[in-house]
Amino acid sequence: MVAIAAQWENLEMKDNSPARQTVFEELVTATKILLNEGILDTFGHISARDPDDPESFFLAQKLAPSLITVGDIQRFNLDGETSDNRPSYLERYIHSEIYKARPDVQCVLHTHSPAVLPYCFVDTPLRPVTHMGAFIGESVPVYEIRDKNGDETDLFGGSSGVCADIAESLGNQTVVLMARHGVVNVGNSVREVVFRAFYLEQEAAALTAGLQIGNIKYLSPGEIKTAGKLVGAQIDRGWNHWSQRLREAGLA
Repeated sequence: MVAIAAQWENLEMKDNSPARQTVFEELVTATKILLNEGILDTFGHISARDPDDPESFFLAQKLAPSLITVGDIQRFNLDGETSDNRPSYLERYIHSEIYKARPDVQCVLHTHSPAVLPYCFVDTPLRPVTHMGAFIGESVPVYEIRDKNGDETDLFGGSSGVCADIAESLGNQTVVLMARHGVVNVGNSVREVVFRAFYLEQEAAALTAGLQIGNIKYLSPGEIKTAGKLVGAQIDRGWNHWSQRLREAGLA
């Protein structure tokens, strides 16, 4: 965390509140955690809504995730535009359109989470099978780009129109899959989204293993509601554990 604090001095935005500083530091730490835990790859990214202005959000400039520091954070409006002239991720509209459609969402993550990825191209829905996956809801929706754009697209989320459709597919849920592409997690904080991303990966792996063994007994609606409340109270324990793993790996 000392390195993160030192990098803060390099930020071009001089008038940042303590709340914004916390968000920047958590975005960097979250990126490192997700990389270290094998959930984020070269092309993933995580953002957070501006705590001082809900009509904007923060996302790092277009870099390999392992290189990102607080000095690389850019500020965008809800149309996905910025006055910062450094390179920006083409998929920033995934973030902007979800923030626009979901005022409750404070953090958005896009990954190609390995265990989840198969559920982007099979007809078996991703459903919760243990208490740790209760936040998923009864099943994870899948955005199918072919429905409006045909079968000759690049499967990318690089336009506001496509990403508005992704936000619509997400609805009020916590996760949406992009068919043959990847995963989008949302939540009320950076820490919550990291927690959900980790256990979504675990849940997908467990479901895949279970399908090879026998008939699946999915969580009931009542279990989803009750277990979700219990597990949702443990977010900081997960964050502290994964942060310690970073320190032990010499990555903090």
